[in-house]
Amino acid sequence: MESIPPYKRKPTVYLDQNVLDFFTKQGVGEFGQMLIKDYQVVYSDETLKEIRRSKGFEEIFLNVLKDLKANYLKLIVEPPSFAITDNATIRDRDPFVVYKEYCENIDDSVDIEYAMQQWLFKFSGGRKGDSINDIHNEQISAFSELMESIMDNSDEFPEETQSELQSYTQEMISQYKATLEKTESMMLENIEDDKNWDGIKDFRSQVGIGPKQLNNIEPPNVLVKIWGKLKTLPTYSQVNMDIDEFFQLKKNPISPEQPYFKHQKVTVIYNMLNTLGYYPDSKVHKERRFIAAASDNSHASIASFCNFLLSNDEHFIKKVNAAYEYLEIPTIAKHVVFKYA
Repeated sequence: MESIPPYKRKPTVYLDQNVLDFFTKQGVGEFGQMLIKDYQVVYSDETLKEIRRSKGFEEIFLNVLKDLKANYLKLIVEPPSFAITDNATIRDRDPFVVYKEYCENIDDSVDIEYAMQQWLFKFSGGRKGDSINDIHNEQISAFSELMESIMDNSDEFPEETQSELQSYTQEMISQYKATLEKTESMMLENIEDDKNWDGIKDFRSQVGIGPKQLNNIEPPNVLVKIWGKLKTLPTYSQVNMDIDEFFQLKKNPISPEQPYFKHQKVTVIYNMLNTLGYYPDSKVHKERRFIAAASDNSHASIASFCNFLLSNDEHFIKKVNAAYEYLEIPTIAKHVVFKYA
């Protein structure tokens, strides 16, 4: 991987979509001018994804990014396996150009992220009437298509690399199928009716905890305090498990053999806090609300590369700060309140 010099300019600030939405309605104004003067505003692929979903307001959002002199924050992946790294780049590029490239790449590829999220959507009470096997088959199909798409676009690589990539893609497909089959078998042992399953509701009911018990917890040490409450409940009082095992922080839950970075752990903690009921996202059994919650999680992850994160969503900030604090991520996440004219 090429050597990338460290970023040494103004402090970076990542804006949640609701902050950008405020600027589209009220203009950049004094607050925006302060950000331009004292900070480097950044945006990510998740920002672009939300802009793409705005349907008819894309140009307005992109103009806001341009007015804020925002830079593009991009997570680095390593070819040929496209492995996730713990590095990102910040580039000064025209948001309209970046958005055009993003849309072209999305249109030309399999939406693997959407397929992968369907399991979590099912766990959240969505996809009523569909079995876990139905969803796993969709995921296998999408993953296989993605691997084939990678091979179709491998002509630019040397012949030796193409051969290595071919072997790698086949191995990845086989491993992915085996993992899903094992997961499905284990899950069905504990689920009576998977077609009408609501994982979050079942989990809270079995554990005996939820928002009522958790939303009075204040920082510092939010995760430690939550684990302290859980350890007093029958489900976990006799279990030989520590806090890192509970929050799935010891090894990558999807690819145990791969490195496990802090920005990935943010995602896992955020999901677990939602599941437990710590200032949870509401109505995630509805697809629109689930998609919004998934976007929030992605914003929380990528913003961990920045100095600051701003959002108008207090529940989001509480979960983010709980994750950042435990992982010792120095990013400062702030809840901002707007006054509309």
